[in-house]
Amino acid sequence: MNNYEFIDEVWALVPARSGSKRLKNKNLKKIKNLSLVARAIINCKKSINIDRVFLSTNSIKIKNEGLKFKAEVPFLRSKKNSRDSSNDFDVIKEFLKRIMKIEKKIPKFIIYVRPTSPIRDTFTVDKAIQKFRNLKGYDSLVTVHEMNEPVHKKFFIKKDKLRPVFKSLTLDQANNPRQNFKKSYTANGYLDLIKTKNIISGKNYLGKNCFPFITQSVIDIDDHFDFEIAKFLISRVNINV
Repeated sequence: MNNYEFIDEVWALVPARSGSKRLKNKNLKKIKNLSLVARAIINCKKSINIDRVFLSTNSIKIKNEGLKFKAEVPFLRSKKNSRDSSNDFDVIKEFLKRIMKIEKKIPKFIIYVRPTSPIRDTFTVDKAIQKFRNLKGYDSLVTVHEMNEPVHKKFFIKKDKLRPVFKSLTLDQANNPRQNFKKSYTANGYLDLIKTKNIISGKNYLGKNCFPFITQSVIDIDDHFDFEIAKFLISRVNINV
C-alpha cells in the first residue's frame, strides 16, 4: 500500500453487507420510509466535518440504495470480507487499498458509521469528530454508553453451572447491588473514528489508545426485536437524521 498522498480530510465509510441471518435484508429495512443504509448516509452527508461518504457493500441492491442517497460506491466489497466473521479492520483495509489505486490518496481519518445504529444525530457526529481532531496521543475514538448493570454482574454458564465473568468474585459477590461496582460501558455502534495510518501500517483497528466518547444509550440492531424497539423510539423522538 504505497505511492499515495495523505490528505487532511474525514471520509465516512458505511459498512452494509447483505446476508444477515437474524434479520433478513437488515440494512434495507425501513423506519419512517428511510432504510437503515439511507439513514446512515444522510446523517453523514449533513455533517460539516465529513468530506466524503462511501458505502462498502457486497450487494447490488444495497449499492443502488447508496447511490440513490448520493453515497460513493466505487466497487463492491469482496466475498472474503463479507462473511459473518469478517472484521472491521479487514473491511476498512480493503477499502483503503482499493481506493488508493483509483485516486492515489487517502484521508487522515475514517469515520465508520454502522447502519444498524440508526438513533444518531448529526450534531453528535460533528462533536465527536471535532473532539478527536483536538485530541493528542490517541489513535481512535469509539462511542460508548453506560451499561444498565456493571460487567461485574454478568455471568458465564459452564457445564450447566452459573459462573461470574470475573473469577475473583463469588456468586454472592457478583449478585451485590450495582451501586457496589464501578460503572461499565459498552461500545454501541454509533460511530468509530480512526486514524488511517493504523490501518495501512497493518497494525490494528483501534491502535493502543482509544478515546471513549460517551453518548446516550442507543440500539444496535441485530434482530427483529431490536428493530421494533428502534422503530418505536424513532417514532417518538425528534432525531436529526
